[in-house]
Amino acid sequence: MSNRSHDDASSDEGESRTGARPSVGRSASRRVLLIGGGRLADATERALEAGGASVVRLEDPSDPDIRAALEEDVDGAVIVSRSDVVSLRLALVVAHVRPGLPLLVTTFGRDVAAQLESTVENVRVLSMADLVVPAFAGPCLDSELLSLAGPVSDIAAVEAPASEDRPRRTRLHPPGPSRTRRVLGRLESIARPFDASARILQIGSVGFISVLLVETAVTALARGVPLVDAFYTSMKVTVTVGPSSAAEGGPDWFKLFSAAAMLLIVGFTAVLTAGLVNYLLDPRLTGIVGRSAVPRRNHVVVVGLGEVGLRLCQLFRELGVPVVAVERNDEAPTLARAKDQRIPVVIGGGESHDLLRRLSLSRARSLAAVTSDEVENLAIAVAARGFGSDLPIALRAGDGDATTEIRSLFDIGVVRDVYRIAGTALAAVALGYDAREAFPYQGTLYLVDHHGEIEPFVPVGSPAAR
Repeated sequence: MSNRSHDDASSDEGESRTGARPSVGRSASRRVLLIGGGRLADATERALEAGGASVVRLEDPSDPDIRAALEEDVDGAVIVSRSDVVSLRLALVVAHVRPGLPLLVTTFGRDVAAQLESTVENVRVLSMADLVVPAFAGPCLDSELLSLAGPVSDIAAVEAPASEDRPRRTRLHPPGPSRTRRVLGRLESIARPFDASARILQIGSVGFISVLLVETAVTALARGVPLVDAFYTSMKVTVTVGPSSAAEGGPDWFKLFSAAAMLLIVGFTAVLTAGLVNYLLDPRLTGIVGRSAVPRRNHVVVVGLGEVGLRLCQLFRELGVPVVAVERNDEAPTLARAKDQRIPVVIGGGESHDLLRRLSLSRARSLAAVTSDEVENLAIAVAARGFGSDLPIALRAGDGDATTEIRSLFDIGVVRDVYRIAGTALAAVALGYDAREAFPYQGTLYLVDHHGEIEPFVPVGSPAAR
């Protein structure tokens, strides 16, 4: 990617909000206003400074603070916030004070992003989840992959062959199961439901139908009546509309059989009713049939349904890969979106060996531990490793002491530091790179642009920058 001149950067400021991609220009002398606090903002500041920019940081500013900062010589602004509402408000303040200033804003909701891009001039909206999710998805699909690259319609794999120094794009083989395996998988989900109420409902239904069919067959054979008449008589007794005329005039053994069948029907009807009532009244995040049923084979288990977890589930769903999410907080704000998209979600702790066993982790394709708690992710990885040393695991964690100590004992899987990845990507965009996602490889962060091309982020002063 060639360097942009100052005139190019100036023309960006004057462009309207059509397809232009604003940036503050790839230059080591740029002065950037960074608004926001937290680990993502910290990582963004470090990357901006590594890229040679001069950073003005406001962690929790008032409107007068922003106005005062923008009165100085600032070439662009970056807004980092966990709240879409806060991001929207701060972006509007900056746009009001300095119309046309190149502006980079983080949001999660795509509706908010679309609204910002349509109303604020010279703005670029990015999501931390969108930046980092491909770096998790690649290792989950194939342990040899570094990441995925490009939009879903033209997605490719990213690998690093031994003969090359830099990662390269390669063809992504169909990640989802074939149509036959998909059908068989859904049948297995029906036969082996995860939810307790679904199992009760299944036992009641199967028992009720089985007794009805057996009684129909025995009645037809023992009394010599047509099959339709035998079914009608059995059904009439089952729903307690009337007595069994076939049993009243039959031998004693048949009367005993008919009485036993009626008792079984009463029992299975009670079980069926209990399961049905429980299934209808309790809030459900999984289904019995269809896309919301918990997959039982060749699936990905995503633990943690925050921003990153939900985007990861959405990507797997778009690629046709069976996925199930695990979330500890039954009031998480992303649960409603997952339910609307029929993504199966199980409430519980991902470090629970019993829960992972019930999720058929031993037959899963991979596991991604992406909760916001790094220690919890390490505990999940340790628990998951008990289901097989060859199970691909991708976990969200940094390079802290706990990660290093556990890695020294055994392979815990692919580790991704989302704040470093997203923060560096945000800084790169602010410095003029065209990036829609990023991934690390051998200490270097690589950026993937809107055409799927890959290039490294080169800090000022590094050997590659000389």
